[in-house]
Amino acid sequence: MKKVTIYCSGLILLLFLFWLSLDIGIVQLHQSVLSLIGKHNIDATTVWQVRFPRALGAVIIGAGLGVAGAVAQGIFRNPLAEPTLIGLSSGATLGTIALIASGASIYGTRANIGSAVLAAALTALLVQWLAPNKGFGFLLTGIAISAILTSIAGLLISMSPKPGIQSITFWDFGSLTLLNNSTVGMIAPYIEVGIIISFLVSRRLDIYSLGESSSHYMGVNPKRLRLYAIIGLAFLIGASVSAVGSIAFIGLLVPHIVRLLVGPAHRKMLSLSALVGAIVLLMADLLARTLFEPNEIPLGLLTSLLGAPALIVLLRLRRASWIQHD
Repeated sequence: MKKVTIYCSGLILLLFLFWLSLDIGIVQLHQSVLSLIGKHNIDATTVWQVRFPRALGAVIIGAGLGVAGAVAQGIFRNPLAEPTLIGLSSGATLGTIALIASGASIYGTRANIGSAVLAAALTALLVQWLAPNKGFGFLLTGIAISAILTSIAGLLISMSPKPGIQSITFWDFGSLTLLNNSTVGMIAPYIEVGIIISFLVSRRLDIYSLGESSSHYMGVNPKRLRLYAIIGLAFLIGASVSAVGSIAFIGLLVPHIVRLLVGPAHRKMLSLSALVGAIVLLMADLLARTLFEPNEIPLGLLTSLLGAPALIVLLRLRRASWIQHD
């Protein structure tokens, strides 16, 4: 009953935030959102061509980031593993920037997404290959790789004359301002595939949390499981970063919140992580564009400002328990 209440409350909050995202903005609406359905005036264009794809993109990307965080912490068996910290976001960013800088982005958004997904997967494999097998080796190696890839991306941005390459601020802090209905439609299938893969490996992640030796004797192949999980992460992070840049702390904070609510079982965690991730990103985007109108706060900056203190409180309370197995 408690879990049903949590899910229903989350869905109601998500729908309320979605409606607010359509209704509130710099441009004041002269009609209600519902009355604009099927209309073709200025208010309708503002809602359905500008605010709607941004709100829908926040829901889809937030859900993907929440799931990605839960999978990353499970597969690396580290409570601090997060796509931004372990290098996946930096890899996806570099993949997108490299494609744009080379001029190959003329092949469209799908080429950008594909490049980001591939780069994220290669980065995860590189971190896994270079990292020590125990302790915080994965995390420290991921941070080092992330720093290197971020530096290379910065060099490409500073040297490239391509107008579509965006700025360092966009890629480092993320923004939903460039989302439109076409872009959302293109990234949604990739994120959907990533979520499906994550659910397929969720039960094996529960066994894998007992340790590699134990999981092997219980019929789970650790190397194969890591490969499948990395592929899922690449789809989730690559598609998100290619469209909105890197958004920090959602993938780190959301799984800790979810464990408090439903426990550590990954299948339950993933579904609620998707819901909570969507709520957090939608709320953050709403605050980012309305707190200091007409100026907009970089989205990743706001998620860091809100997420870091919240995570510290959770860890200080010692309620987000995690058992590290060798």
